[in-house]
Amino acid sequence: MRKLWKTTATLAAAVLLAGSLAGCGSSGGSSSSSGGGKSGSTSDMIVTTMYTEAGSLDSAGESGLWWWSYDDVCMAPIMEMKEDGSWDYILAESVDVNEDMAQYTVHLRSDAKWSNGDDVTSADFKNTIVRALDPNCKSGYSSMLYPIAGAEEMYNGTGDESGLGVDTSDDKTIVFNLKEPCAYFEQLFVLPVYMPTHRELQTETNGDWAMGNDMDALVSCGPYYLAEYVPNQYSVYKKNENYVQADRIKTDTIKKMVMDDTQSIINAYKSGELNFISADYTVMDEYKDSDELIASPSQTSYYVLFNVNEAPFDDVRVRQAFSMAVNRDEVASACGSSYEASDFFVAKHLKSSASGKDWAEEAEEDPIGFDPDKAKELLAEAGYPDGEGFPSISYTTNDAGYHKVVAEYLQQAWAQLGIDLQVDIVEWASFTPMRRNGDFDIARNGWVGDYTDPSNMLE
Repeated sequence: MRKLWKTTATLAAAVLLAGSLAGCGSSGGSSSSSGGGKSGSTSDMIVTTMYTEAGSLDSAGESGLWWWSYDDVCMAPIMEMKEDGSWDYILAESVDVNEDMAQYTVHLRSDAKWSNGDDVTSADFKNTIVRALDPNCKSGYSSMLYPIAGAEEMYNGTGDESGLGVDTSDDKTIVFNLKEPCAYFEQLFVLPVYMPTHRELQTETNGDWAMGNDMDALVSCGPYYLAEYVPNQYSVYKKNENYVQADRIKTDTIKKMVMDDTQSIINAYKSGELNFISADYTVMDEYKDSDELIASPSQTSYYVLFNVNEAPFDDVRVRQAFSMAVNRDEVASACGSSYEASDFFVAKHLKSSASGKDWAEEAEEDPIGFDPDKAKELLAEAGYPDGEGFPSISYTTNDAGYHKVVAEYLQQAWAQLGIDLQVDIVEWASFTPMRRNGDFDIARNGWVGDYTDPSNMLE
């Protein structure tokens, strides 16, 4: 059986097509297995794709999709949530929570080891956390450490490590002291900044080891380790016999090819060169009745990001006008059948753990909707009647999948306001750093929820 995976926008579905395997889990908690398959696959290898090498492989370092490709097979968390909502302990054997939910004590497994045989210790987790709280680390997840006492102060330079609520005095025990109760704290353990990095080999943030240039230092605590790496071409991962759940891993080798073009990926899957892929909505209709397609929920929002630090988007009326000029139903329709229109920044179908209702049901205020006449009024109030005098602006995006479709729609929608929009197509490796550095007027963005609380989208 072949399968294909896809993540969709708003809350729609993650879809999987894969060949000759039963499944490959994230964060090291699930197993991978294979059987007889098409050409290009064997009983002991999965061939799939990886993201372009943006960012680094340092859990405390520059965040990028490359890290997530690596995390899929090489990293292991303290614990992760199962489909039924219960916990599967991976590197931990148990987690104790005190009565007021402000202290979490993690008891690491005595047999948790790195791929080179070294013990995984509490110091490995603190190594990541302390480095991620350095503003120069370029992590996009540092704020996810802020529930910990002293973490935000340390990041902002008003505190230091002595005030950090992470006690690692015992090699196999981590005590997290929080600044206040946090109902979703355990869900954060699957994020990069809560993953261990080797206390002696991986101390240089975004160093050579994190760029795949020091294979001896790039040790793994998950199901596989990186055995071979050819930059911008492929990575080969071998089974980590020291992994705490090694008996669950049924496939010896995973090969990940660097491929960005969606149609090329689909063609390679159909020809048997790949047997496990991610693709976009274009496969939905073709495979909707096939057992090669698996769908699961994904709390995802796709949105437009304005540079609010520069004119003209420092004016809220301009931002509101641009928002009201966009018909989200048309955008979703242009992207494909698996996309849903949303006026909400938080994924509209995110379930409340308290009431069980959708976020959109519980929102107290109506969101800004499609109102082109009001958009023109607001733009005139801001000093740009019919777009007169509005500066030249550009929309920055990468060229994968539906991004170009969205850009073309925005050009047309904002033209109705008298706005001449230039579209800048940027390669993925350059796109994320540009956006994070603020080198844009308007940019496309998106967020896949890491844990089931609205705060994740708002962060």
